Amino acid sequence: MNNITISTNCQIFKKLTYNITNMKKIHMMGVSGSGMSGVASLASKMGYTVTGCDLKTGGHNKKHLNGIDLLIVSPAVLYQSKNEPELLIAKKKKIVMTWEEFVAKFLMKNKFVIAIAGTHGKSTTTAMIGKMMIDNGFDPTVLIGAKIPEWNGNSRYGKSKYFVIEADEFNDNFLHYKPEIAIVNNIEFDHPDYFKNKKQFKDSFDKFIKQLVGEKILISEKDSLNKKFKLKVFGKHNQKNANMAYLLGKRLGISDQKIIKSLENFNGIGRRMEEISDNIFDDYAHHPTAIKTTLQGLRKKYPTKKILAIIEPHGYKRTKALLNLYDGVFDSVDKVIIGPIYKARDEIDKTISSEMVAKASNHPNAKVTNDVANISKNNNDIVIFMGAGNSNQWALNFVNNNISFKDLTTLKIGGKIKYFFEVRNKKELVEKVGFAKKNKVAIIILGGGSDILAGDRNFNGVVIKYINNKLQIIGSNVIAGAGVIWDDLVKETVGKDLSGVERLSGIPGTVGAAPIQNIGAYGQELSDTFVSLTAYDIENRKFTKFNKDACHFGYRKSIFKDKKYWQKFIITDVVFKLNKNKNLDLNKIRQDILKIRDEKLENPKNIPNAGSFFINPFVNLKTKERLEKKYPDMKFYPVDDKFKIFAGFLIEKAGWKGKSLGPVKVSDKHALVITNPRGIGHFKDIIKLVEAITKDVYKKFGLKLEPEVQYINI
Repeated sequence: MNNITISTNCQIFKKLTYNITNMKKIHMMGVSGSGMSGVASLASKMGYTVTGCDLKTGGHNKKHLNGIDLLIVSPAVLYQSKNEPELLIAKKKKIVMTWEEFVAKFLMKNKFVIAIAGTHGKSTTTAMIGKMMIDNGFDPTVLIGAKIPEWNGNSRYGKSKYFVIEADEFNDNFLHYKPEIAIVNNIEFDHPDYFKNKKQFKDSFDKFIKQLVGEKILISEKDSLNKKFKLKVFGKHNQKNANMAYLLGKRLGISDQKIIKSLENFNGIGRRMEEISDNIFDDYAHHPTAIKTTLQGLRKKYPTKKILAIIEPHGYKRTKALLNLYDGVFDSVDKVIIGPIYKARDEIDKTISSEMVAKASNHPNAKVTNDVANISKNNNDIVIFMGAGNSNQWALNFVNNNISFKDLTTLKIGGKIKYFFEVRNKKELVEKVGFAKKNKVAIIILGGGSDILAGDRNFNGVVIKYINNKLQIIGSNVIAGAGVIWDDLVKETVGKDLSGVERLSGIPGTVGAAPIQNIGAYGQELSDTFVSLTAYDIENRKFTKFNKDACHFGYRKSIFKDKKYWQKFIITDVVFKLNKNKNLDLNKIRQDILKIRDEKLENPKNIPNAGSFFINPFVNLKTKERLEKKYPDMKFYPVDDKFKIFAGFLIEKAGWKGKSLGPVKVSDKHALVITNPRGIGHFKDIIKLVEAITKDVYKKFGLKLEPEVQYINI
């Protein structure tokens, strides 16, 4: 049996146990690194007892060497901690090696190795290949220098013979590997802190190719078919990456249909055009060519938006050697801010500067700052951070410093937020709730922000948006992560002839928010097909399952709207039971509903609004008879022993349809919708309008309207 543990004051790894022979005890210096962390996870799963430490999490200590067979180090350790006693002692004992060497000699043993190399696109191509092979039953082990959200890390352990690895050329690391299939995306000079010139750089790739064994299959850029895919990730560079993956898939005997399906469902990887908040992106690109290509892809995606790029030049030697390549790199964006040069593995060189990068770019709006912490979004629609050093933290700080409820709600109203977290899985959710508890601050949970009115004051707590968008359809059962866009679920189920939610097409928001409101339209409600949900109990810090009865569904309400439970639970996933129905043209029903909604309701993407603002009131028989006499055109819909009246009808008859009050307005299309047409309205403006509408409706009909929209941070 094996365990993976981390030395005192070092990063904690989950304990794993497996039966193996020839057990080895290894310690890893720099265990939190982008490559090493994945190696640590794989090593533990493949039978090694693993301990690790990191400068960021407690530091190094020679005591860590007690009882170990090998010391594994990352490249960063060799540069930054070369005089640590821990490393020096291990060198004397001849028990030290790089993680790349360890992977090659131990983890790849008896494996069919597929190595992906090249200056640009290695991580994404490796992830695409990994997903494609997983989807088609190859069950590979995969190691990548980037986080894969679905794996909750940068590695994946498989039980087959296949080992897929991102092969890094720096320090000639990839020369340790002996692949049977090698992919070389492209070759452009890089890493001047190791390679003396372009010839040495190219020679290393030649040596790498000569390392091929077995059938010695090489797939290179020249083999690309320039096949076009409908990818979720954008940019010409990702089309090229997908082509490399496609060629590999064909070599493995996977059908065109299965390859394409897998690639077109690829969701991307961490720090590769990763949208960390609405319209705020984080990207790893640091070579001028990669920066240029990525920004061109961003511009093509958002042709009319104002784009701000914040760039972190990487390394003094690299910046100096590649300075001439910066000409025109930023031409695709409106404004560029260049921060301090990141000191990588080299020494500070005062003959190169960020100012020189700005000048070399010839961009009219390129500026330099050392005060990255105080960059604001201003009037820019899109913001992207780019770099391989501190830029990721810049991006996270920017989100925390600049995000507001206005950015997260469809009404575009609300004050700033101190801590905003998008979480992708239950582990991250527990961590962020723990952060809030530790700092003794309040928590607000947000979905798609379509049924929310936020106050204008700043919120000094934590806002959590759970964005797990995993959707599984097994027969007639649907399991959806809370982050799945509701209408995407409807579209997918309709496409599989599953009935039960087709009349709920076009309703904005996420799956996680849907049960709270018990969303409904045109004779269908969520509760009709609902089976259960899982939610995280914030107070008791545990996950709880709610069946249909436990949710206490009613008309546009559930237990989660009750004051006792409101904002006490974070819904993580929902289960539905639909009906197979090939007799109805579900797609036609869906399209008809979408057409009606488009004609009747304002699209929040075009005109800020929160959807239906008021709940349709219910009246008893006596009130119905009274209103019928006075308003013969009023329509009533029997529900149990009550009668439903459309709130939109009441508001329109009260004279408010299309009417403005200050900067906010009742929709011209539907009186049930309150809009913020210029995006300059405030909480108080909405409340003033709501109070005026409510007063006039009560005066005319004797009926009190209740808001469907939830008020937060007031």
